[in-house]
Amino acid sequence: MKKYGTVLIIALLGLLSCGLEDFYFLDYIPQGRMDDVTRAEIVLPGSNREGYENTPTGLFTHFILFYRIYLSDQLFTGLIEIPDDRTAVNPALNTDFNSLFPLTDITSTTVNTANLENTFFNRNYYQLTLSQISPSGDYIESEISSILGNGERGSNDSRGRTLEIFFSGIPGSIPTLSLLDSNRELIGQPYRLNRAVDGPGIIFNPVPRDNRYFFSHPELRDTANANREINADVATSSRPNLLYSYVSMYIAATGRTTAIPPSVIYSQPTFIGVFRLPDAN
Repeated sequence: MKKYGTVLIIALLGLLSCGLEDFYFLDYIPQGRMDDVTRAEIVLPGSNREGYENTPTGLFTHFILFYRIYLSDQLFTGLIEIPDDRTAVNPALNTDFNSLFPLTDITSTTVNTANLENTFFNRNYYQLTLSQISPSGDYIESEISSILGNGERGSNDSRGRTLEIFFSGIPGSIPTLSLLDSNRELIGQPYRLNRAVDGPGIIFNPVPRDNRYFFSHPELRDTANANREINADVATSSRPNLLYSYVSMYIAATGRTTAIPPSVIYSQPTFIGVFRLPDAN
């Protein structure tokens, strides 16, 4: 018995030393500040946070943002943060928030982010895209991985920066994303927020077609367009007089493991808040 017991212990030690997969982790993004439906600021994790280290074993590659637009008959100017307010905006907003909340709960020890993108896409949340001005003066689509990146391969090093998202209430004023340094000085230029045109297994053609700048345009508020072929990123409502549009946003970090071959990993997502879209001109 003693001989077999010794063999069993040695076998178990062998499994523990070489049979378990490495554990990869990206720390969550702390909750930002949002005072009303126009502006949010998020301090992005720095290189001193787990998974964001500036070493060959650092996992972080870039930040990603998810969004969904909600049509509404209610005008809100202050912070939208309680269930009654979310339901008043659009019942789907509160339903989606409650469904995604377990992912954002940093007190939970059972969160699994392995299929994070599909989880958001299943709630009709799509990835935010950006555009910036070119040397010729035209706005061109920009990869969010280069703007909110880790400083490698020509990307901005966005770690430790303050991310500002601004939705002006002025009609025709295009919502923007900016990076600020430790002195709150603008780094580079503001980027224009653009709606998505695709997701896993889906391509759609959002209207208005001349821009995707998050305006509360009549074509965006037309409930007939809120389908998977046109405005797949819009949640409609059965209420009359849908004169307003809001957008809910989340942010997460993504990275790659050091395994061979590497795989994609995600942090827990963080709820940014709900913004009101400005009217188009």
